[in-house]
Amino acid sequence: MNQPEKDLLTTVDRLRDQQLAWTRDLIAIPTVNPYSGDASAGIEAEGQKWYAQTCHGLGGSVRQIPVPEDVYLQAGMIGTAGRCWRDRENVVAEWQFGSGGPTILLNTHMDTVGVEGMAFDPFDPQVRDGLIYGRGSSDSKGNLAVGLTALAALKEHAGALNGRLILESVVDEECNGAGAGTLACCLAGITADFCICLDDCTGAIHNGCNGIVTPKVSVYGRAGHAAGGGTTVNAIDKAFQVKQAVDRFAAQHLKKNPDCRVNLGIFRSGTLPAIVPSVAELQLNIAYAVEDARAAEQTNGVWNGAVIRKRFETLLANLAEHDAWFKEKPVKVEWLKDAYPFYSAADDKYSRTVIGAVHELAQREVPVRSMPAWFDAAHLSRILKKPVLGVGSGTPGKAHGADETAQLEYLYRGARYIALAVHRLLA
Repeated sequence: MNQPEKDLLTTVDRLRDQQLAWTRDLIAIPTVNPYSGDASAGIEAEGQKWYAQTCHGLGGSVRQIPVPEDVYLQAGMIGTAGRCWRDRENVVAEWQFGSGGPTILLNTHMDTVGVEGMAFDPFDPQVRDGLIYGRGSSDSKGNLAVGLTALAALKEHAGALNGRLILESVVDEECNGAGAGTLACCLAGITADFCICLDDCTGAIHNGCNGIVTPKVSVYGRAGHAAGGGTTVNAIDKAFQVKQAVDRFAAQHLKKNPDCRVNLGIFRSGTLPAIVPSVAELQLNIAYAVEDARAAEQTNGVWNGAVIRKRFETLLANLAEHDAWFKEKPVKVEWLKDAYPFYSAADDKYSRTVIGAVHELAQREVPVRSMPAWFDAAHLSRILKKPVLGVGSGTPGKAHGADETAQLEYLYRGARYIALAVHRLLA
């Protein structure tokens, strides 16, 4: 490591108080996704306003990118119908260093999941024992502050840099959003030579992720009075049979690929104890691998989860072979989302530079692997067709939890990783 790089890292360390202040400011602003599914549903607008003002104060050229109503259609993918993006604009800020050079994009999302049931005030960012508490501390307000800190440090050492740095704060990554914000930025022409998605937790560099399909399964019964006798069919009872079939599917799916989990997140039915319910609803996430998308592309010409969707539909359709009720009232499957996976070989010059910087600072080889979950890097890879890495600084096991916290040391370390990596990319 040369002296200018050492000086840069000294500046990053000096900015720790500022980084913590930014992290606290961001956590204190509620930016719960409006489709969180609980009473805390909100909007990202105030957080995006804060981010735009902060980037402007750091000398960035700032603009807002709206999400078009037909964003999923434009991208040729299945996305949740009926979503509204009014007053939910993405913030894109740019800095030019020197002349010429590559363009580097740092992408992070502003929205969080809901806060019902959290073990502490989700918007009161207390700091205790090296931890910062609050919704978004790990996913992904802490990562937003990591990007800002790296940028602030780079500005103080801009003399030797040539290139452009873009910071992107996007909406609707969470809660079935399928990355609508990042997708909108890609479709609007925001591109770069290399992208780093500042999401997920520390401990690995991600050069891929699983895809996610989300089915809504409707199971029908025959309603009536609870004392009505044999003319009724309870939709909950039939839904339990469907649940057993889903469990079998999940076991087979997991056996094929241990990183592709199935999670039943919604199971609901009924209105009153005195009424036999006529319909039950299940919603679940099914993760699928790059190999499944590749098989779909070879079969249908589209990189998505069509193979997995067909397998799931067939499983539920086969229920009618052994149950007369399901033959009379077939289970209905609607697909809410198909967020495709991605894989980036990480053998290009930009990826090698980032991986080298992280390894050097960590003083060990940090694993480079695919993420079991999904994140916005998939759009940056598939739409922009550029090399992408995910470098997150959250704390493992804390994202989306009732006790979401972040280790401050991980966040500080992340700012060093990103600052050094970008410095080398633009040097």
